[in-house]
Amino acid sequence: MGAKFMSKLKIGYWPLSKNVNSPGDRRRLIFWANARGHKVETNLDKKVDLIIASENSDFNSHYFSRFEIPVIFDLIDAYLSPLNISDDLGRGLAKKVTRQITGEIKPYSHHVRDFCIRANAVICSSIEQQALIEPYNKNSHVILDSHKEISFVEPRNDKRFSRNESRILWEGQPATIRGVKNIAPVLTQLAKEKKFTLDFVTDENYYKYLNRYFSKSTQTLLKRDLHQIEERIKLTPWTSNNLVECAKRSDMAMIPIDLSVPMQSLKPENRLLIMWRLGLPCLTSASPAYVRVASQAGVSTACHSNHEWLANFNRYLEDPGFAHREVLLGQNYLRENHSEATLLKKWDSVIESVME
Repeated sequence: MGAKFMSKLKIGYWPLSKNVNSPGDRRRLIFWANARGHKVETNLDKKVDLIIASENSDFNSHYFSRFEIPVIFDLIDAYLSPLNISDDLGRGLAKKVTRQITGEIKPYSHHVRDFCIRANAVICSSIEQQALIEPYNKNSHVILDSHKEISFVEPRNDKRFSRNESRILWEGQPATIRGVKNIAPVLTQLAKEKKFTLDFVTDENYYKYLNRYFSKSTQTLLKRDLHQIEERIKLTPWTSNNLVECAKRSDMAMIPIDLSVPMQSLKPENRLLIMWRLGLPCLTSASPAYVRVASQAGVSTACHSNHEWLANFNRYLEDPGFAHREVLLGQNYLRENHSEATLLKKWDSVIESVME
């Protein structure tokens, strides 16, 4: 059953957010369903053709026991690789206590593993994650987010580097912001040599546990992690418009991550692709996904040490011609590997694999 001839489906969905508007909702299933004209139904009591389960699902729910209805697990994050057993068991216990997951208490990664086995197909967001999933489900598919909601900006010319003070952009959810602490010494040293502002486009508050309990200030967290240069910090609430406007004022972007945390080190390349989409040269930590994409695109974005971070910051800010070429290479990679048509075909493929 080819995508061209696929009948309009009614898709049951257990979303990541109540309003089905989190990035993991709207940039993934909702993007595909809207583009193909399928209906998404979050009331799973209604009759549906198949069900898409997210990481927020109750994996033991009776909704997944109707064997005539195919189930696809959209597993965005690397929950099969927990930080440690205590963290893993604690997450599983918290999910049980808060009634997010019914059934027996066990490490959260075991819930995820068992649901991967049970599902008809599993979607993940990187080949590194796929390698972890395949022992439990051979019908696995790698699909990145759609970034259609973010403008594609042509790289500006070298004049933007002529002012005395530079602007360095960080974008993302607060859950990944602690990676900045890892390069705090680099940014402190850079501040001794150059004038710059760190623009953080993110949520003003975050939840410490399970993305719903104990609200904390992102600004306070940043000032603690970057206390020696806290006067350089500027936080802007995340909206797609705010992101584009901040990018237009920025000279470059950065994506430092904590490689000691599997949930961070195994993340896909989405954020790097967004920075290239916004026309910005970008430095990243040397995670598997970023190293892989940097090699494929022919860029020097991945930093393996603090020495490389500092050297590359200086090169990007001092050599605008080099920085401009890096963006052009990145955008060429985007056009060849991350088009809307490519993403839609990947979603078509996974849906077809369970509907045949």
